[in-house]
Amino acid sequence: MRMRSLISAAVTTALLLGSSATAHALEVLKLRVNGDVNTMDPIATTNFTIRNVAYLVYDTLFALDSNYQVQPQMAEGYTLSDDQLTYTITLRDGLKFHDGAPVTAADAVASLQRWGKVDGLGKILFSKTESLAAKDEKTLVLKMTEPWGQVLPALGKISSNVPVIMPARLAAQDPGDPVKEIIGSGPYRMVVDEWVPGSVAVYEKFEDYVPRAEPANMAAGGKVAYFDRVEAHYIPDPAQAADALVNGEIDWVEDVGADMMPVIEESTTAKVLISPQAGNSLQLVVNHLNPPFDNPKIREALQWSLEQAPFMQAIYGDRTDLYQLCAAVFFCGSPFESEVNTDRIVRRDLDKAKALLAEAGYDGTPVLLLHVTENPFHDRAYSVLKPMLEEAGFVVDEQMTDWATVSTRRTSKEPGDKGGWNVFFTGWGFVDQSNPMTNVYVAGQGLNGWYGWADSAELRDLRVKFAATSDLAEQKRLAEDMQRVAYDLVPFVPLGQASIAQGVATNLEGFIDSPVPFFWNVRRKH
Repeated sequence: MRMRSLISAAVTTALLLGSSATAHALEVLKLRVNGDVNTMDPIATTNFTIRNVAYLVYDTLFALDSNYQVQPQMAEGYTLSDDQLTYTITLRDGLKFHDGAPVTAADAVASLQRWGKVDGLGKILFSKTESLAAKDEKTLVLKMTEPWGQVLPALGKISSNVPVIMPARLAAQDPGDPVKEIIGSGPYRMVVDEWVPGSVAVYEKFEDYVPRAEPANMAAGGKVAYFDRVEAHYIPDPAQAADALVNGEIDWVEDVGADMMPVIEESTTAKVLISPQAGNSLQLVVNHLNPPFDNPKIREALQWSLEQAPFMQAIYGDRTDLYQLCAAVFFCGSPFESEVNTDRIVRRDLDKAKALLAEAGYDGTPVLLLHVTENPFHDRAYSVLKPMLEEAGFVVDEQMTDWATVSTRRTSKEPGDKGGWNVFFTGWGFVDQSNPMTNVYVAGQGLNGWYGWADSAELRDLRVKFAATSDLAEQKRLAEDMQRVAYDLVPFVPLGQASIAQGVATNLEGFIDSPVPFFWNVRRKH
């Protein structure tokens, strides 16, 4: 099979690069991740592929359990002063980095400071921080300027950007510049000599890692590594990935397209796990800096040009169990679900779109579509998007590419013809988007915010008010106001909410039900 040749080529290349593979049979877990592992720095990017593999290598001070409650992880525990301003956090014993150095409070301080420069919730945390310092080798002290109930949720953030801990000397690097030396303190260490970007990233069990004594509980609890080695393979063709899974050449496929699900479901060697909690929505991110979407009327025309059903049907076909039409900024099924200001999301109106383009004086500036081809979720969405935009009167410049290129290019603020972009599809998940404090589209931070750089003082003010109250009714009212403002601003267009269908070898057990895929606690049945 061609798939066997792809994996064999990757392994052969790794060996030629200096693999230390031993002669005895190793327990190996082989993953098919959604994109290329072209960096291992989850602070420098919000790319979920990088986030997922980074959890193998890095650990965090705190983590979320299955009830979404914050638990100590690298931290042994903490105390909070009576005035609710000072958090004293103590590291647990036995923490080591992969280079053998002990993890110290100074490493944690530097890592959190680096994270706080780029993460939305981290920025708010540090805006309210008086000081963060190491008291001694095992103790760090965080002093706030005012009581703030989001401190531990921020430090225990489960998704991008994850506040991972790395050596202070690496954390001193600018967060916009990915670290090249991959050293964490997690259950696996990266085998850098076998890393072949565009093909495979390899990790081996870190023998000095000491798991917590508690059972694994989502991102919290004991992270027990049962495999000697984990390989993250980049296999662009989803059909090849499904065939490789069924044939036992790989063990896990991150996201199985609806057309590939029968191949897996009809086999005896693999199965499909449908996970709403790991689901996301199809989100079209809009660049506010460059024409044509620097014009608010043209952004509104974009909303009226689209509707959700064709996108979901193109991606999932008749598998209606895998998606729902949802216009809520904070996801359907969440405490902050709302229908406020959603007319332009739930209904397509080409007359309104064309009238708005005429009113805005749209001059035919092309909308650049960076059409990702190796991910079926994105590939089919771009195929629907192009004719919809053209039918509404937009001129479209479509360029075929891959997700790794888009994830790099989206950082550019330059126009499309100079390496920038106009729109791209992404899929922030339920856990990120259902919380107004981590939903990037209601941050309103402009040039200091996430890609697209939508700017709104009103959104910034609403989020401050949200963080300041613990009254659920008030939080719901503020969330509705955020949705109203966001859909006027148009930082993104939601095009349907989906569950994730993962392909898993039937001889595996121990997968953790989580919005983020974790590979500790997973073992092969014998």
